[in-house]
Amino acid sequence: MNVTPDIASQWLEGNVRNRRIDQKHVECLAQEMLAGRWNITHQGIAFDTNGTLVDGQHRLWAILQAGCAIRMAVSFGVPAGNIDAIDGMKARRVVDRMSLTGTFGTEGVTSYHASTLREMYQCLNPGRKLPYHEEMELMTMHINAIRFATAHVATKARGIAVAHVRAVIARAWYSVDHDQLAQFCRVLSTGMLETTCDATIIKLRDQLMATGSTRNRTIQKELYGKVERVLTHWLNGETRSVLRPVTSEQFMLPEEVID
Repeated sequence: MNVTPDIASQWLEGNVRNRRIDQKHVECLAQEMLAGRWNITHQGIAFDTNGTLVDGQHRLWAILQAGCAIRMAVSFGVPAGNIDAIDGMKARRVVDRMSLTGTFGTEGVTSYHASTLREMYQCLNPGRKLPYHEEMELMTMHINAIRFATAHVATKARGIAVAHVRAVIARAWYSVDHDQLAQFCRVLSTGMLETTCDATIIKLRDQLMATGSTRNRTIQKELYGKVERVLTHWLNGETRSVLRPVTSEQFMLPEEVID
């Protein structure tokens, strides 16, 4: 049925025992709805035998935020004993959905690819969560750069093969000679100098390994900026004794370049 914002508002009044709202997820769904990318599936809105909302609260909040009517499946009279089964199965990950499209061939898309893509756009300038269809479009555009970064920064050394490092390599793929970029990755991964200019890469490597894999966004942003700084100096044949992060993006993506 067509669920309007008014209907969504009425139904949310019966939302008395659902999980906490994820506002970022609501915003993503609303963006998909406004962009006309909402597709009807067997999943939708569900009420139990008492008329209480038991599934679909994020969809309803998204309809309210988008301010438009959306057609979706609505189920009534779900037995109370069946509630535990809702969302109890394994949900498809973003990378599963991408791979199932067949767009990326037999290699598909991995979690390393997805995390690299997100850091390419958000590590230096954190912003909104990207909705699935936007991530799909960007992955299609940048899959070759992302695969290069993932393949060349694949060491098991602590703190090196992380998304905020791979993201810099993926961005640089568009403007840096690939043999040079592979050499930079090799020195960073192995810790073995190949030229006299590699000392700064080793200094960067030591800092990355000392930090390890962190979820602290402030630290991730700082390390991302340092990788960009070191790569830029190294490409210019320069060395630095002190590593400072960049404050603006050094490696622009094709869609970011202004003619």
